[in-house]
Amino acid sequence: MAKKKGKKRFKGIVSRNAQKQQKGASYGHLNLPKGLSVFKEEPGSRVNLDILPYEVTAANHPDRDDEYEIALPGSLWYKRPYWLHRNIGPDNQSIVCPSSIGQKCPICEYRAQLLKDGARWDDDAVKALKPSMRNLYVVIPKGSKKYEETPHIWDISQFLFQEKLNEEIQENEEYETFPDLEEGYTLRIRFSEESFGGNKFAETSRIDFKERGKPYDESILEEVPHLDDLLEISSYKAIEAMFFGGMGAEEIEDEDEEEKPIRQKPTRSKPEPEEEDNDDVGEEEDEPDEEEDEPDEDEDDDEEEDEEEEKPVKKPPVRTKKQETKKPKKSEKKGGKCPHGHKFGEDCEEYDECDECDKWEDCIDASGRG
Repeated sequence: MAKKKGKKRFKGIVSRNAQKQQKGASYGHLNLPKGLSVFKEEPGSRVNLDILPYEVTAANHPDRDDEYEIALPGSLWYKRPYWLHRNIGPDNQSIVCPSSIGQKCPICEYRAQLLKDGARWDDDAVKALKPSMRNLYVVIPKGSKKYEETPHIWDISQFLFQEKLNEEIQENEEYETFPDLEEGYTLRIRFSEESFGGNKFAETSRIDFKERGKPYDESILEEVPHLDDLLEISSYKAIEAMFFGGMGAEEIEDEDEEEKPIRQKPTRSKPEPEEEDNDDVGEEEDEPDEEEDEPDEDEDDDEEEDEEEEKPVKKPPVRTKKQETKKPKKSEKKGGKCPHGHKFGEDCEEYDECDECDKWEDCIDASGRG
């Protein structure tokens, strides 16, 4: 006779499954509300997009600036930056870096440890772990045969769109109101066809601003999702398990989130200020790791002295967000110009193209951090 399972078998899990279904489509690292469509740029195409603002809900929004009241909770802002790790684990998953919400990331910690142990910036093992910066936007395609004129989510890398937009705004500040509901502009975007590794992709080659036919009513904001809530961010333990191998992410997520994560190799020692990694995108990385394993009480004092006498391998320095405000001296910037249009001696290691740049060494030397 079969044993009765009892009603507790379904308690809590049926409602959880129902909530998951309400999220709608899942794009690996994004959870979209049911019925919300996605816009995808195409190589060699031209599109007209209205970028709409959304209400910020995150207290630690990457663009937050209290002085100018930018991206504060409850305010309207037009983009949601985040950082993405690709090809993680045996299934080559894309994982949102927890630094996107101000939390620690085991992958970034491991990368920092590799650099501290003497690995070079251009080593494949190090480059593969570098998170790429991306942005989420709410856009309404205009005059498109493929897309309806309703809010869509657009997910694209900083390099392929936002950098070009920044250049246009800096050149013509009159267009900075493009996301405004009443005074905004429609962006006419031209995408070029580029290729990398045999794959074609679209890169923004030109942006023109044209006046909208009519303003948007504030009621449109009711249809605009909170971009801060769309990022699927796994716990430290889940990412650690995927990265180093072990339990599946869903099994880890089901465990108590408040439990301290199990430390796996390698642990990270306290970084020296001049050696901090300028690719660590999370502000948490500025602080020493408080969860570092303590040495055994019966450990030899001589062993500790030997460790102190070891000379660290000279490596490129690390710069965190807090250090980005420190500009190098003018005399240190002489003798170079960034071939990609960035600030020579200041923006080194800030962009994806820095990895392959011929002037990387001159730029890092000019920054005064070499």
